[in-house]
Amino acid sequence: MTTEIIEYSQTEAALSGLRTKYEAVLYDCTTVSGMRAAIQGRAEIRTLRVALEKTRRLIKEPALRRAQSIDSEARRISAELEGLEYPIDAQIKKEEQRREWERTRAEREAKEKADAEERERKEAEERKIAEERAEIERQRKALEEAEREARMKREAEEREHRRRMEEAEREARMKRETEEREIRAQREAAEAERRKAEEAARLLREEQEAKARAERYVEEERLRKQREQQAMVEREKQRRAAEHMDGEAMLKTFRARFGHREEFSTVISAINEYFSRDAKK
Repeated sequence: MTTEIIEYSQTEAALSGLRTKYEAVLYDCTTVSGMRAAIQGRAEIRTLRVALEKTRRLIKEPALRRAQSIDSEARRISAELEGLEYPIDAQIKKEEQRREWERTRAEREAKEKADAEERERKEAEERKIAEERAEIERQRKALEEAEREARMKREAEEREHRRRMEEAEREARMKRETEEREIRAQREAAEAERRKAEEAARLLREEQEAKARAERYVEEERLRKQREQQAMVEREKQRRAAEHMDGEAMLKTFRARFGHREEFSTVISAINEYFSRDAKK
């Protein structure tokens, strides 16, 4: 695809080569060479992209200034035209509103008359409804007074009945509480005896457990000391064996490094004799 913008043609020509060179390329950025190649590729592409953006701004700037000038001049001329048009428009609308007012005057007068008649009718109905409501309210109050007197009488009878019931319940409760106190006292005495026996058993059990713990501690101390003694003996054996191995390693190292030296021949002979004797064992 070829660009229609002449100023972009150089970048468009370079794009084909960049696509061949970089499209779908995977870089091993975990290595120094791979990271360096990726940075170089990005820099090359970014340089062209930045240059393209700079060119775009340069060739677009005159067009932007021309568009701004067109809009500004249009707004100025439109404002002057509106200054001439709006006063005439206001006169036309004022006359249209006057004519509309004259045209609808008969309709408004007829509507106002009908509204007045409707108000009078509603006011008459409301007065009648108010009188009916007043009569209903009088009857309601009379009924409520009769109901109140009947309720007061019924409540008095209910209070007397509750008083007698509460008195009977109080006497029954006092009797029941006396019996419960006697039973509770017996239970508390039995509970005290039970706790006393449990405490004696607990003390005996704790004494036996303490004695058993002391015996276990003595036995564990004896076993611990025995294990420590065995561990010390084993460590000493391991230390002596390690020293023996280190000594032999040092002798072998000395023989390997200085076996050819004449001044160490006596020492080398003694080392060879030691290893010969150790091999015979």
